[in-house]
Amino acid sequence: MQVVGSGLAAVLSGTGQEEGSAPYVTFPSNNAFFYDVPQEEVSPMCNADFGNSINTDTVSSSASSPVKMASNLIITSCHHLSVIAMIAYFRVDSIQPILDTWFGEGEAFLDTNVIPAFREAHPELPSAASFQLVTFSDESAVVCVRGTKTYFDFLVDARLWYASTLFQLVQSAMPFGFAFDALIQFCVNMLSDIEASSVTKVSYYVETTAFVNYLKKSGKYLNIAITGHSLGGGLTLITGAQTQTKAIAISAPSAVMSRVAVTPEISLDQIKKHTYAVIPQMDIVPRLGGAHMNSAGIKCRTGLSDMFDCHFAKRTLCELMFTCGNVKRPVYCECLSMGYPEPSPIDGSEASLGLLCESS
Repeated sequence: MQVVGSGLAAVLSGTGQEEGSAPYVTFPSNNAFFYDVPQEEVSPMCNADFGNSINTDTVSSSASSPVKMASNLIITSCHHLSVIAMIAYFRVDSIQPILDTWFGEGEAFLDTNVIPAFREAHPELPSAASFQLVTFSDESAVVCVRGTKTYFDFLVDARLWYASTLFQLVQSAMPFGFAFDALIQFCVNMLSDIEASSVTKVSYYVETTAFVNYLKKSGKYLNIAITGHSLGGGLTLITGAQTQTKAIAISAPSAVMSRVAVTPEISLDQIKKHTYAVIPQMDIVPRLGGAHMNSAGIKCRTGLSDMFDCHFAKRTLCELMFTCGNVKRPVYCECLSMGYPEPSPIDGSEASLGLLCESS
């Protein structure tokens, strides 16, 4: 991690390893600034829960673990999982320093050995999906799935949602289109059935699902979760439902309408029980594929001319921190450049993150 100026740690964009390259995200090198939101002012979204959808009988013991899930408070996990979803795009040599900055040294670890071991054990699977494994000191683990980075990624991932998207567009153009929900789902199912075998041969979810099952069978982890952003979040929802694993997706298309296009098929009950979606305002992508069964909507503080910015994971994380408080995790400089106000210094001093960022 490159140090920029005094007290700043930065991850710079550029060509990285095959797993990805890092967008520009600049964290303070310590947790010196935070958004302090009084509990009485916290948005209802921050206290959203999974209802009866997520099994919380066993939880992790570490306060740093994103897998720990109180029955009525998920936002700490959403903060953490948003960071992990974002780092799936980053070059590998940048990830561990970011984990140390966000979670604290000795708490979260990028496991670079288990994925090669998995692929060696399963040579029959297509090794095209891009994902990472982050493990924690409390023996929990999070799989993070990268979203679309290349045109090939888009073509492969989009095959899972093109039927539902196509019929959604047709439905939206029809007068009283909502009255045709059952017919639209039938058409999606028919087209998905035709495509199912060919889609399975190339779809990334086949590998991510096999990997999560591989981790579960290993018995090494007390708790496992999966997260991803954009189409990577869509794969997250599919894998979470197929493996009965807690899945939180950021800005992801729904798996509801395309559930029959995957093998094995997933049911609405599995989607409801194991998946959760964070949906930014004005973001088009999470509106594709039908309505999510468990979701929380968040604001996107930008104008209509910049509405595509609402899809960016780093903006989503800023919004989560600003709306709900950032649980003493570092606020990065880009939150200020996106229009969020100055966070408060933890020590009560007159220190300014904006000045610190400008001096870098």
